[in-house]
Amino acid sequence: MDYFHSKRFLDTLPDWESGRPALGPLDHYLPRMRALLARLGDPQQRFVSLIVGGTNGKGTASSLLAALLGRAGHRTGLYTSPHLHTWRERIQVEGQLLSRDAWAEGITFLYDHTRGFAAEGLGPFSKFEALTGLAAHFFARAQVEYGAFEVGLGGRCDATNAWDSRLAILTAIGLDHVEVLGHTLEEIAADKFHVARPGHPLFTTAAQPPQVLEYLRRASCQRQVELLVAGPEKVEGPGGAARSYPFDPASLPGRPRTFAENARLALAAASWLLGAELDAQTARQTIAAHRWPGRFETAGEKPLVLLDGAHNPAAAARLAEGLGAMAPRWTFLVGALRGHDAAGLLQALQPLALRVVLTAPDHPRALRPEDLAARAPEGMQVEIVPSGLRALRQLMAQLGPSDHLCVTGSLSLVAQAREFFDLPCEREGVSEDAALESLECLQLACQRRGLEWEFASANGHVLYLKRPGAPRYFLRNKHPFNDYVAARLAEDKGYQYELFSRAGLLVPATLQVFNPFADDRFNRYKTHPSIAAIAAQVEERFSYPVLVKKYHSSLAQGVFLEHSRDTLCRRLQLLCENSGYLDNVLLIQEYVAGPEYRIVASRDELLLAYEKQGASGGEDLNPLHQAGGQAVQVEAEELLGPLRALTARVASVLDLGFYAIDLIASPQGLCILEVNPNPFCFFYNRSNGREDFVRIYERLIEKFLA
Repeated sequence: MDYFHSKRFLDTLPDWESGRPALGPLDHYLPRMRALLARLGDPQQRFVSLIVGGTNGKGTASSLLAALLGRAGHRTGLYTSPHLHTWRERIQVEGQLLSRDAWAEGITFLYDHTRGFAAEGLGPFSKFEALTGLAAHFFARAQVEYGAFEVGLGGRCDATNAWDSRLAILTAIGLDHVEVLGHTLEEIAADKFHVARPGHPLFTTAAQPPQVLEYLRRASCQRQVELLVAGPEKVEGPGGAARSYPFDPASLPGRPRTFAENARLALAAASWLLGAELDAQTARQTIAAHRWPGRFETAGEKPLVLLDGAHNPAAAARLAEGLGAMAPRWTFLVGALRGHDAAGLLQALQPLALRVVLTAPDHPRALRPEDLAARAPEGMQVEIVPSGLRALRQLMAQLGPSDHLCVTGSLSLVAQAREFFDLPCEREGVSEDAALESLECLQLACQRRGLEWEFASANGHVLYLKRPGAPRYFLRNKHPFNDYVAARLAEDKGYQYELFSRAGLLVPATLQVFNPFADDRFNRYKTHPSIAAIAAQVEERFSYPVLVKKYHSSLAQGVFLEHSRDTLCRRLQLLCENSGYLDNVLLIQEYVAGPEYRIVASRDELLLAYEKQGASGGEDLNPLHQAGGQAVQVEAEELLGPLRALTARVASVLDLGFYAIDLIASPQGLCILEVNPNPFCFFYNRSNGREDFVRIYERLIEKFLA
C-alpha cells in the first residue's frame, strides 16, 4: 500500500487517543501484544529494550537516553508518544524520522502478517499496539543495538510492557488518567511499577512525591528490583551505594528544574549501560544540545513565547515554576482535551495569569472552550477564541515586545503553535487552516466593501455573499470567479500540459502514462503494458532525476522526485496499485532547476507575484512547506514585465477569473509548472500578512460581483 492508504489502515484501528478504545478485558492486552509481535517474527528479541514510564517527562527522559547512547556510538531507536505533526515522529532510528515510503512498507508488512488476527481470540489490536509492533520491526530491521520505548499509558497493561527490558525508568508520577490508573498517587505508582523486572534496575527521580518514593522502595524490595534514585548530586542504590553523574545538568542555563531532573535520569541509565564510555564532555555536549519539541520550547523572543504541552495539574505546576523564574506575569493560551483535569491545570497557572485565552485544540477529543471556561477557578477572567490559529494571530498583534505568552494545555495546540511560528518540523501535508485562510481574507474584503455575508454551512466552510441577483457561494478556497469548464481543465494537469504545449508555452517535457493495472473498461487509454515499459520510455526521453505527478495532485502531495530506475519503478508500482477507480493518469516530467515563483492573476491581469524562498527538497518539494520558507513579493520591474507577459499568454489559453501560475525561472525561460484555479493565500500571508490578499479579494468582488 502507498503512504495514504497506510495511514488510512492505521486510522481504522481502535485508538484510545481518538476516543475509540480497544474493547475486551484488560487481561487480553499483553497477550494480544505478544501475539501481534509473534506474527511479526518477534523483532523485540533482536535488540536491547529500555522502557521509560511515569506521568510527566517521559518523552524528555527517553529521547535524552537515546541521544546519549547514540552520541557514544551505539545505534539506537526511539519510540515515543504522542506526536506533534506526524505519526512518523513516534518511531525514530538514530534520531531520524522514517521516510514516507519506509513507513508505508512497514505498515504493508504489518497488514500482510496480521490477516486473520481475530483467530487469536484476543480481539482486534489497537493503533498503539500496531505502532509499538512497528517500532520493534523497524528497530530490528535497522539493526539497532538499543531500543528506548516510552510507555503510552500506565504500565501494567501497556503494549510497550509486553516483553522484558534491560532497565526501566519512572519519571515523576502525578494524578492523570485517574479513571484508568487509580485515584491516588500510590495506585498510579503501583500500575506504573509493572514496567520493572526482577533482577533488573529501575531508575527513578528523588523528586517523586514522598508517598510515591516510599511505595517504590517497598515494592522494589518485595519483587527483587534494584531501585536507583537519581537525586540532585548522585544516584543512590540499595544499601547506600551511590554513583555520581558525568556532569550536573542543573548547570545548564535557561533550563527548568524538571529538565535537570529528567536529564539526571537519562544520565544515570546511560552511565549504568555504558560505564566509562560515557565521559563528561560527551554527556555535557549531548544534553546541552538536546531539544524536545513542544516542551518548554521558545518560539519567539519579542514578545517571549514559550510552548509547553503540560496537560495535567502536576505538569502545569512544574511549568508555572519554570515560567515564574523568568517573569512574574504571563498571558496564557490554553486548550485541553476531554478526560484531562482541566480545572486543576488552570488552577496551577492562575498565580501567574495576567490574561487567559481559551481555545479548542485540533483534536478529536478537544474540549470546547466554553466547557473549559466553566472549569476556570474562581477569580480567573477568561476570553474565548474558538480557533487556535485566530487566537495566535490576535495575541501576536496585541502583545508588546516586553510581554510574555505561554501556549499550553494540549500538545495538539502546541503543534498548531509550532506551525504558526514556523518552527522546524516535518508537516503531514498542510492543516485545514490553509484552506480556511481564504475565507478569512474574503470576510475582511466584504467588510471593507460594505457587503453582507453569512456562513451557509454548520462547519463554516461555505460562505454566502448577500447581494442582488444570482447567489454567490465560496467553499473554503474555491470561488465563483472561474468558468466551470476552464477551472476543470486547469485542475487536470494532463490537460494543462497539452493545452500549454499546443500554444507554444514553455513547460517541462512531459510523458503522460495510464495505469497498466487499470480495469479493462479503460483498455483504450492504456499507454504501456507494464511498469518496466514505462521506465524504459522514460529513460529514452529523460535523464534522472524525474518528477512523477498524479494528475490531480495538490499542495505538493502526490508529487515525487525519483533519482534512479529502481526508485521510479517502485514509485510507479505503488501509485498504480493504489490508484482509485477513476484515478489512473500519471505524469512523468523532466526536472527543471531554478528559482520558483508564483503569479496570482485574474484573466490577463497580474495581481501579485512572489518568489518561494526556502530549503526545497525532502518529501515535499514546495519551499514554502518547509520550516523557514518565505514568500517574497516580486517588485523589480525587470522581472514583473516578463511575468505579466506570461500571464497574458496563459489567459489566452485558459480564461480564468482567479488563479495562480507556479513557474521556474530556468535558463531556457519562464517554465510553467502548473496552473492552480483555486489558489491558497495561507503561505503568502504567513510571511507577509493578509493585507495583499484582502485587496485582491476586494478587486475580484469589484470586477466580477459588482
